[in-house]
Amino acid sequence: MKNVTFTKLSAVNFLSIGDTPVTIEFTEGLHVITGINRDKPDRRNAIGKSTIADSLYFAIFGDTLRGIKKDLIPNNITGGKTHVELDFTVQTTTSTDDYKVVRTLNPSKVFIYKNGEDKTRDSISNTTKYISSVLSASPSIFQNCVIMTVNNATPFMAKNKIEKRKFIEDIFGMEVFSQMLTQLRQQYNDVKREYETELAKYEEIETSFNNYTNQRDITLKRRKDKKQVYLERQQNNESEICQLNTEVNSLGVEDVKQIKSNLSTLEEQLGTCDTKISKYVESISADTVSAKHIKEQYKKIGTEADTCPVCLRPIEEHDKANIESEKQQLKADIDKLVSSMKSSRVALDKVKDVKLVVQKAISDHTTKLTNAKLLKQKKANIEGRITQLESWQSELKVDLEQVESLQTDFDNIIKETQTRIDNVNAKIAQFRQKISKLDIVKYVVSEEGVKSYIVQKLLDLLNNKLLHYLRKLDSNSICVFNEYFEEEILNEKNKVCSYFNFSGAERKSIDLACLFTFSDIRRMQGGVKYNIAIYDELFDSSFDEKGIELITEILQDRVKELNECSIVISHRKESIKAVTGDVIYLEKTNGVTRRIDYADN
Repeated sequence: MKNVTFTKLSAVNFLSIGDTPVTIEFTEGLHVITGINRDKPDRRNAIGKSTIADSLYFAIFGDTLRGIKKDLIPNNITGGKTHVELDFTVQTTTSTDDYKVVRTLNPSKVFIYKNGEDKTRDSISNTTKYISSVLSASPSIFQNCVIMTVNNATPFMAKNKIEKRKFIEDIFGMEVFSQMLTQLRQQYNDVKREYETELAKYEEIETSFNNYTNQRDITLKRRKDKKQVYLERQQNNESEICQLNTEVNSLGVEDVKQIKSNLSTLEEQLGTCDTKISKYVESISADTVSAKHIKEQYKKIGTEADTCPVCLRPIEEHDKANIESEKQQLKADIDKLVSSMKSSRVALDKVKDVKLVVQKAISDHTTKLTNAKLLKQKKANIEGRITQLESWQSELKVDLEQVESLQTDFDNIIKETQTRIDNVNAKIAQFRQKISKLDIVKYVVSEEGVKSYIVQKLLDLLNNKLLHYLRKLDSNSICVFNEYFEEEILNEKNKVCSYFNFSGAERKSIDLACLFTFSDIRRMQGGVKYNIAIYDELFDSSFDEKGIELITEILQDRVKELNECSIVISHRKESIKAVTGDVIYLEKTNGVTRRIDYADN
């Protein structure tokens, strides 16, 4: 329970109050605010009595009970700065703290101090909210449970169903259910929005995941197709290598070096033959020339005549012998040369035969060398092809290892995408769980949930309190609220009637019974107790003397039972008789209200 004790209120240049502060100390007892209008001596109204209630309300909420515009609140006669101060103490089970609220206009400011320490927030709005939270107060509660205007405000029973229901829920402290329901709906909408966002994200990620998976499958399919092609190539290459190896092994191996060596020897032999042939040809030519020359000499030597045909000298016998000898010698030389020529021709023919053999051998060896080179080149070509095929086989082996691998460039992306899907799914599951819980909690705090159960429990308290005050006011009616906070009013004949079927005084009795009931319930159920209650024009309504007496007894009982500071604002002089505390006497002169001692009047 929080006990709020208002101790003092001071207002300057507020509505009709001028430069002289009007100060009210809230002490225990039944007090009356009344006064006189010096500007209109025959009138008791327009003194500024309700200004006291307005100033209290203004200090807390920054507004007036009558909803007066801010620029019309400062006193238009003095023209000074509006300044309202409110002191109060808040006591809880753990602490007791003193507060002071200072609110001004021209300029508009508000301050709050806790135990002398400034607790003002960053704005007027936030500071006002903080003040309301400290007091656990709302404008509706204050207007109907603390500052109660009987004549000027719309009576509770005259309000529409929605307004009455909301007010009673506020009185019971059940606004928390509405607030909770509003917050839950907001939270539900927020969670639902996030849930739908995550669903959309899930669909987007799932689409990407499927695309990546399809691309991976396509890649693996292509690899599978390539593998088949590579295997066929590998098989074809292996078959060709096998054939080429067989072919290369079947090729004879010729010793090119030996062939070249043999060919070189044969060419040397051919050269020797050519040398010999040249030698024999030269020898035969020389012998032929020599033989011809000798034959010509032979023809010229000797004659059958007795004289020399040259010198015409007689030829002697000895000359004939010499000539014969010379001729024989020349003949022998010719024969020798012919024999030499014959031998040379035989030898030449032999050498030519050898040359032919050598040339044939050279030709054979040249052909053999050419064939050996071609065979060698063919073998080299086959071996080169085998090397190329073996290289291709190595490359195919690497390619096969690659295409046989199940890893792709999409694997990490798919893994990351799957992780994102799992995370989103986890969030979606959390949001579904939250939504499910929120649905349950929404039901619990809804009209059909625990709220209905609590209302049933509180209705007896409400109706009993209301009946208690109706009896104390000697009312001829009974008012009962159902679980929907809809009232049923019975007259003295126990017939259901409308609120407007009753007289003005009866309606006021019902209004006051509601007022007291709501005030009690707010104190009992709201977790906060205020030490003041202000009743504006309570005695100035339709009550007769008996009615005022009954009301006074109720107020005095409340003062005793609750240690309350009850303040009645009234323009009736007889209301002073009910005072057990102070008479707060106001005087209005030249349009300005000030407080004076009651004894001065």
